[in-house]
Amino acid sequence: MPVVTTPGAQSAEFTITGIEQIRVDVPFHPRSAAVYEIRARAWSVIDLFKITLGCGVLGVGETTVNYTWGAGNDGTLQELVGRNAFDLLWDDALGAGVQMALFDAVGKALGVPCHRLMGVQHKSACPLSWWAQDMKPEAWAAEAQAAQSQGFTSMKVKARPWFDLDRQLEAVCAVVSPHFKIDADFNFMLLGPDLAAPLISRLERKYPNLAIVESPIPQGDVAGNVTLRQKIRTPIAMHLGDPPVMTAIAQGVCDGFVISGGVTQVLREGTLCDIANKPFWLQLVGTGLTAMFSVHLAAVLRQARWPAISCINIYENPLVQDIKVTGGCVQVPQGPGLGVELDWDAIERFRVADDFSKPPKREIHTITWPDGRSVDYPDGGYRSEFTDGKMVGFLPGMDFDVRQDDGSDDFDSDYIKAFG
Repeated sequence: MPVVTTPGAQSAEFTITGIEQIRVDVPFHPRSAAVYEIRARAWSVIDLFKITLGCGVLGVGETTVNYTWGAGNDGTLQELVGRNAFDLLWDDALGAGVQMALFDAVGKALGVPCHRLMGVQHKSACPLSWWAQDMKPEAWAAEAQAAQSQGFTSMKVKARPWFDLDRQLEAVCAVVSPHFKIDADFNFMLLGPDLAAPLISRLERKYPNLAIVESPIPQGDVAGNVTLRQKIRTPIAMHLGDPPVMTAIAQGVCDGFVISGGVTQVLREGTLCDIANKPFWLQLVGTGLTAMFSVHLAAVLRQARWPAISCINIYENPLVQDIKVTGGCVQVPQGPGLGVELDWDAIERFRVADDFSKPPKREIHTITWPDGRSVDYPDGGYRSEFTDGKMVGFLPGMDFDVRQDDGSDDFDSDYIKAFG
């Protein structure tokens, strides 16, 4: 995308004089790229936004094109040139990358870190979590080992009914410290307390590393979640908003929340959690830019006590330099703006056309049942079979494999044979 500029705006210190959008395709880390090319294939496409102010400072932000809470649009960019950055900071509708770039630019112009613009600093360091999709037991173990070796003390995983969760947790617990925490996101796939309570109760007795479970059953099932919370000791997390937050707090359906969105929304919801004395995960997905932006937000929010989820670990390069995790936490930057240096060489290597997108690939998903029976599916459509209660999952001995179209005649033949 060409740079948008307004030469006449150069005299105003905080007037936006230029915006540039750069699209990059950031490779997934080789350790788990095969999984993310299937489960989060489009997440590698990132839009970077460079905003220049009249005083000459440059702010940078990012949007994970196919996931971030808000992406903005080209028309919005055109309209921002000539506007005062202070008038735009709190507009979540601008999208993740533009809002982040504005905070970075204004912070630099004032010589203060982003968190000084957001509120009063409460923490000097903020917890950050590793993240892992549903994977084979040995792959989860490798992720956990990598996390621990890089200073992380927790990993959030996607618990899915087509895997043997016992084997997965056993593999992880065998290679990490007893203090390393595992948070499991079920995305309501345990259906109800009748299934969730005995399974989670057994896992928490067997694997003390299990720390938090997210959305084990549908969040809107208020009575079911109240019952489940009484039957297990592991804290339950839910995305704030479903059920309505006042219902969730009054009925005691969970122990804490998951919060995401723009700065105005996050600060509002984070303050509500403070009043209700409810901890939360801050979930803002992206590379190192987003990870550090979440650290600035968490620094001013008292109840941002659970490790933030940024998914920084899924990328080969975080696009920023010198992010260090120690004891599971990242120090809150004190330099102006985001307080990080970008890896511009990597950004240029990964740069792609402005309209670049990753086309979908044909896939053969195979679920193997405890009796040895295997069933092939053309994509992720089997998920609804579990959520609708048509198939029972989380059984001992269950396994899962995926083959992605590699362009070979063998794959083409197998795909046609399985699905026509």
